[in-house]
Amino acid sequence: MNVCALSLQGGLNILNILQKKRILKSCITPLAYLSTLASVACFSISTAQKFHMPYDSIDVLSAEFIFPRGSSLWGKVSNAFKQDFTEQKSQSSTINDLPQKQTNSNNQVVQSPENTEPQPQPSSPESQVDDEPHGENENTYKVIESQITAGGTKYENFYVKNSANYDINIASELSKRPDVKIKPTNEPQVLIMHTHTSEAYMKRDNGFFYESYYPRSTDNKQNVTSVGDAIAQKLNQNGINTIHDITYHDMPSYNGSYSRSRETVKSNLQKYPSIQVVLDIHRDSMGNRETGKIKPTFKYNGKKGAQVMIIAGCDKDGSIGFPDWETNLRFALRLHQKTESMFPGMTRPLNFNSVKYNMNLTHGSVLIEVGTDVNTIDEAVYSGSLLGDSLSEVLKELK
Repeated sequence: MNVCALSLQGGLNILNILQKKRILKSCITPLAYLSTLASVACFSISTAQKFHMPYDSIDVLSAEFIFPRGSSLWGKVSNAFKQDFTEQKSQSSTINDLPQKQTNSNNQVVQSPENTEPQPQPSSPESQVDDEPHGENENTYKVIESQITAGGTKYENFYVKNSANYDINIASELSKRPDVKIKPTNEPQVLIMHTHTSEAYMKRDNGFFYESYYPRSTDNKQNVTSVGDAIAQKLNQNGINTIHDITYHDMPSYNGSYSRSRETVKSNLQKYPSIQVVLDIHRDSMGNRETGKIKPTFKYNGKKGAQVMIIAGCDKDGSIGFPDWETNLRFALRLHQKTESMFPGMTRPLNFNSVKYNMNLTHGSVLIEVGTDVNTIDEAVYSGSLLGDSLSEVLKELK
């Protein structure tokens, strides 16, 4: 296809997207828009050629020509493009998408594996958390701050939400020693990693979020890797040698993140057979625009933190390849109980469900959600630091 056709097609693409998102009617009439196609084409062609840009960027170039950044309409238009790109990306992702090489906290280069497990999800993250307004009149939505402590079965000072349709005796499981043994060695015994590495947090506590808010980022100061750093720092300070692998498993494609993170864990276990515990640190999301997004918080020593939720898997009929799930449950219950005892109000109910999430790779593997997408990065990092302390105490008891 020649450049002229591409540029004209870019203009038509904009028209279609704006119509689909119902922005066109409130922004500009089709007749007025079509009258600008010729000038848009010239602008797009010259700019793309001058800066050697791919011609699939012409849609965005054309949009910026008509709706300059900072205008009241640019927020709506850019958000429409973001949503449309998300839909296309989800449909067109392939199993050949490979993430980039990353370094862990010890400055070791870690190679990510191939994507083999498609899981439809959003588009590629941006380098910075986008929680700023796009235009003067951009819509805002409420953030509902809440402390979520109850739900499910109560045992002493904590709750377990049993969604696995399988009865467990919490007292009995807590009385059994987890199959985790921490040895007096300089070899790594804990691995921290992130299946969805780009999951990010808000920069500030506004009490609301903008319509264009996009809580994924490759900025390690704004995403879950900062939480992992805080946990690792505390564990290492407390004498438990810990590796933090910050490989990105959810980019450039979100599809197959768990397959890629599985290979990362297996690679680390092969390199460091001394590893006993694997933490997959995530960031949750609760609520929506219509009802408001939930921000789970608590306070300790007068400082606000993000509540955490520990997930423990179950394979009651042997159908998901998680035969030793009870051993992981015992470890998860101990960590949950210790965390809530040391820092009251910090935990949401433990989520016990028929899931695997790569937890079958070790008997000390757990998935932990730290806050949601409307918690701030400071709140999440604070909770990571506290979690590092409670985990340290659990592991000291398992020497």
